Amino acid sequence: MATQSQKVLIAVTGRMDSAVAAYLLKKQGMEVHAVAVLFHAQGDSSSDKDAFTLDPKVVQYGLSDLNLIKKAYDSMEIPFYAVNAQEQYYALVHDKVVAHRLMGRSYNSKVATTQLLFDVLVEKAKVIGAKSIATGHYAKLQMNQKSGENSLFSSPDLVSDQSFLLAGLSQEQLAMLQLPLSDMRKAETEKIAKMMGIKTEASKKHLNVFEKPTLGKEIEPFLPPDIITEGEVYQHQDDQMITEHKGLHHFFLGQGVETGLDIKRTGMERDLVVVDIESKSGKVVVEDPRKLFYTHVSLVGCRFGGGSNSIFPLDVYIQFKEHGERISGKLYFKNNQSCVVEFSNKQSGLVGRGTVAVVYAKASGVARVLATGQIQNCFHMIKGHGRRFAPASPDADEEIEQSLKNQMGF
Repeated sequence: MATQSQKVLIAVTGRMDSAVAAYLLKKQGMEVHAVAVLFHAQGDSSSDKDAFTLDPKVVQYGLSDLNLIKKAYDSMEIPFYAVNAQEQYYALVHDKVVAHRLMGRSYNSKVATTQLLFDVLVEKAKVIGAKSIATGHYAKLQMNQKSGENSLFSSPDLVSDQSFLLAGLSQEQLAMLQLPLSDMRKAETEKIAKMMGIKTEASKKHLNVFEKPTLGKEIEPFLPPDIITEGEVYQHQDDQMITEHKGLHHFFLGQGVETGLDIKRTGMERDLVVVDIESKSGKVVVEDPRKLFYTHVSLVGCRFGGGSNSIFPLDVYIQFKEHGERISGKLYFKNNQSCVVEFSNKQSGLVGRGTVAVVYAKASGVARVLATGQIQNCFHMIKGHGRRFAPASPDADEEIEQSLKNQMGF
């Protein structure tokens, strides 16, 4: 049971979830301090030329009205602070969004912003002497009593689960973290918020800003004119030009129409995905994802969760988006914080380099997070030929296999 002497710093946004989390911590007898972390300037963002357009659908942890937030926490007798982290945001998130677009690599700005949020929380907790930090995220924590290692689990409410965003937190951060909503469902949180009777905003499911259809246009002010490479878009199978384009910064590997791919070809937009980008020539290659498949992905920059045994392969479920499907496979540990996942069945399409992946122990329910990392490659295997990287097609593989047989006299 918590005591009055325990001090906790909680990140708040003015929305329902963090307000209920702060209320529950105070009810447990903790000395709660609320902090709002500012990643963007307050006010009318449309006139701010030094930032992306702050579309409320994509701004993670965006704050609307600091005075309103302060009023809510004053009513709960919880001290409230605001921390300006705009400089860190531009260096660690904003600039990396631009850089990854120029490289044609995927990038999850929500995951990066979440990591920055916790870096700020840990720093500020030390300043005020708080031994723990908290948020209104939906996920669960468990500590191994023997090893002292902390493990992250998905929430019982899979619709609201946010373990995907928290999977990259360090052991130091997990050791300090409290998640008051860990065993709750969104409907229960809503009931408590209504009972509290204070004015908060409704919680929102934000998109990854990297996947905004207009992002290519929005980052142009940050690009020197001589770095914008115009070129042409080609269909992979027949190497025929489809259209011209205004710059490689509008594309990234694995991009489809839902994530901003704009190919002016009537009736084909939803059947195409970017499979190759040639930075020198400005050539972008697209293909029908139904003609592509992969059986393996390699992950780099991995952080392995509590309870991961690196001696043997593990039966796992891997997820590429915050609320995406978990796909079954087998994880093989490699050197230098890397691993390979072999899927139980062929997967259609393509997963772009830089995509964040989270590996779970179960397909559904409360599942342990085993690992997280970024996609280095997706590929499939041909016996006697090794790895085949996308783009590739079943027909192309049959030609390679037949060639190998011919060489061996079959």
